[in-house]
Amino acid sequence: MFKQLSQLSKNLTDELAKGLTDEMNEGQELIDKNSDLPADIQARLRKFDKYEQKYPLLLNAYKLEKSKGEKLGVLLKILSENTPISSLDDFDSLTSFFQNTNLKTDMLNEEIKRLTTLNNEQTLELEKLRCGRKTSNGQEDEIPQAMTRNPEHTDENFDEQNKEMVQVKEQRDGLKKELELKNVEQSTTAATLRALESETRGSADATSKLQQDLSECKNKLENEKEAHQKTLSDLEEFKLQNDKKTSEVQQLISKRDEIHTADVQHTNGSQNAQGLGRDTQNMASKSKKKKRRCKNNTMGNIDGVSSINSDQSSKTTNSLSSEKELKEALENLEVCQKKLKDLQQQYDSIVSEHHDEGQRETVLQDNESEIEALLKEKDESVQKLQECKNLLKEKAEELDSNKDILKSVGNELVTAKDRIKDFESNNKAATDEIKSQLEILRNKNSDSIKNYEITQNELRKKISALEKEKSSIVEEANEVKASLNKRNQEQEILMTNYKRTEEAFTKMKKENSSLSDQLRELATLKRSESTLKMSVTQKEKTIVYLEQQIKEYSVKEDQLSKSVRDMKVENTRLSTKLTQLSKDNEDMKSNVKKSEETMEKFIKENGTLSERLEVLKEKHETLKDVKSVSHEQVGVIRRQCDELNIKLKEANKKIAYLEDELNESALALQERTKEASSMRRIISESQLTEETQIQKLENSLKSVSEEKDRLENELVLQSAVTNRNLQELREANEGLKSQVQELLAKERNFQSEMSRLTALKAEIEKTKSESTKSSHELECAITELRAGLSTSEKKLRGLETANESLKELNNDLTKKLDRISKNYKQVSNQLANVKERNISRRPSRSNSVLSIPDRASVEPLSRHGSHTGELVKDTHSDVNEKIAYIKNVLLGFLEHKDQRDMLLPVMSTLLQLDSNDEKRLMLSIR
Repeated sequence: MFKQLSQLSKNLTDELAKGLTDEMNEGQELIDKNSDLPADIQARLRKFDKYEQKYPLLLNAYKLEKSKGEKLGVLLKILSENTPISSLDDFDSLTSFFQNTNLKTDMLNEEIKRLTTLNNEQTLELEKLRCGRKTSNGQEDEIPQAMTRNPEHTDENFDEQNKEMVQVKEQRDGLKKELELKNVEQSTTAATLRALESETRGSADATSKLQQDLSECKNKLENEKEAHQKTLSDLEEFKLQNDKKTSEVQQLISKRDEIHTADVQHTNGSQNAQGLGRDTQNMASKSKKKKRRCKNNTMGNIDGVSSINSDQSSKTTNSLSSEKELKEALENLEVCQKKLKDLQQQYDSIVSEHHDEGQRETVLQDNESEIEALLKEKDESVQKLQECKNLLKEKAEELDSNKDILKSVGNELVTAKDRIKDFESNNKAATDEIKSQLEILRNKNSDSIKNYEITQNELRKKISALEKEKSSIVEEANEVKASLNKRNQEQEILMTNYKRTEEAFTKMKKENSSLSDQLRELATLKRSESTLKMSVTQKEKTIVYLEQQIKEYSVKEDQLSKSVRDMKVENTRLSTKLTQLSKDNEDMKSNVKKSEETMEKFIKENGTLSERLEVLKEKHETLKDVKSVSHEQVGVIRRQCDELNIKLKEANKKIAYLEDELNESALALQERTKEASSMRRIISESQLTEETQIQKLENSLKSVSEEKDRLENELVLQSAVTNRNLQELREANEGLKSQVQELLAKERNFQSEMSRLTALKAEIEKTKSESTKSSHELECAITELRAGLSTSEKKLRGLETANESLKELNNDLTKKLDRISKNYKQVSNQLANVKERNISRRPSRSNSVLSIPDRASVEPLSRHGSHTGELVKDTHSDVNEKIAYIKNVLLGFLEHKDQRDMLLPVMSTLLQLDSNDEKRLMLSIR
């Protein structure tokens, strides 16, 4: 019996050892690499191997999803800025948006076509207006020609023609203004056309970009949906695996409870050794199967199963001994007693061992709880260490970024200081230059105003002298007319005396002379009538043509006003559309932000779920590994916890040190930012002051330019007045010429009459001898004729002297007219040059500073060019002014080294220098 029991126990122990060796071999195959290390570290290393296998995959997946999310966010921003989409669900509204954009582009193209047609029409109208302007200018040129052709008109006709000329000029000015307005409107329409074309191009580009972004968004959405579905399926698989593992754990727990209950029942109700052996074998096989199913179970469970089997074996031995004692009876009582004693000893030892095993189980449970608590502390410390590492990394990155920011801020401060210095130096130089130029301009303006006043006074003096000359010429003409009337009266008296002698002869000659005079007067009257009729017809034609042009311009103005109204309506419509689009854009942005927030929430929830799953897996694995770990783990874990606590303290110290450094860097950054903000304020203030100074200078320049324009306008008006005076003087000269010609013709008539009278005298002398009665009368007539001849000769001499004086005056006037015309041409050329220079130098502000000496050199020439002819001979003040001007130019040439190249041509023109003289001058100065 005892042999059988011992064999059974040996078999059980062998089987248990085999199962343990199988499990240990399977575990050792995995721990061969780290066999030198303790078991807890090996379990940790297994965990880390699993993490190392899983972590890169999860990290890559997270990076891909993050990059996709960032790209989607950028795409949604682009769509929200350029389209009415506010979230990922509003892709259907893109079709309507693109349809609206296509409609807008079509509308804009139609408007462009319409505006191009209007532009072409306006260009045709402008060409017509220019042709009309040319014709009107031709007609105006013809009118003074007709005036010069007909010098025999009276003063009334001249006044009427002057009035008509003024009206025509006013009409021409009105037409010019209308032309300028039309040109301005055409330029505005062209600008609007260009703006609309650029808008259409921009809208077309935006639509193409939006379509591309849409396609990319759709593809990314599909990819992200697929990735989201994959993550959901992975989550479901993880949940299923977790549920399976929890169910397996519950099954193992229930099986262990069933094994305990079955062992208790077998100890109470088993009487057959074979049944007990079989039960023990079954239990051993079940335990082996269970161990093979769950390879990671603890050593404590195996010890519990062995203790249960030993109890069963002891009880079966007791039952066998009782049966044998009944058969053998008293023969073997002593042996049985001895054996019973041994068995009792063995039983006591087994019971004590069983109690020890219970105590060990309690100790193991306590150790397990301590290990779990230590593991929790270790996990917390590891998490804290990871957080500390992350914080250290973040703070190191922040320190690097702060260093970069500090470097950039320092560089910005250095560059800003350099800029401020350069800016201040440039500002000082520019302000000094501008002030000096303003002073020069003011001086030149004052000089020009003085010169202008002097020229105006001189012109007034000349006009008064010419008026006096005109009045003297008119008085002389009146005197000539009075003398002619007296001569006519004397001639009539002579003719009456002569009628007494030869009435018939004188009557016939008078009739012939009167008829010839009347014929001449008729011819002249017919010519004047024909010229007047021609001028009247021409003026009527011009009036009709101008009325037609006025009507056409009024019609065109109505059309342009209508087009302007249409454009305003379209502008308002487009502005409303723009406001709606901006509102839609804001809605899209808000929706995109909401969708980003929801996506971030989903990603965070996904991360938390994955972390929870990993934590559950880790706990499950730790629970499996903890059951196979003994008391040595506690010491190792405590050591590790101590080391981790030391590392935590060191990390906290480093964190505190880094926080101090961060605070110091933040304070330094704040100081640098304050310095940068102060520098920016200084820069902005300096810019504002400079802008105000520039505005003041620009205003002063504008005022100077306005004064210059005003002076130019006054010069133009004075030139026009001088032209009118010249025309009047020419007309008066022509009238005087006609009067002189008439006087010469009368003189010739008088000479013919004198010859006729001398012939009559000879005949009378011949008839004197024949008629004694009429001798006394003839002598009286002769004496009277002699007296008349003497008076007529005196008057003829006076007329000849007057004619000579008139010729001299005429020559003087022609010379003055030639001089004035030359000066006028010079002034007009200089004005044209000045205007061209102003037009070419207005756009650039930098060139305006350099152009001031040119203007300074041109303006005095233009002022003095009109007075170089006559005033040098007449007035000594003009010479002094020229000397002062040359002195100023020389001083400026010697003082300003920068402006010598600009003033050199002025010097060469004033001093009449050659190229060799200029070279010698420059070499001597250098």
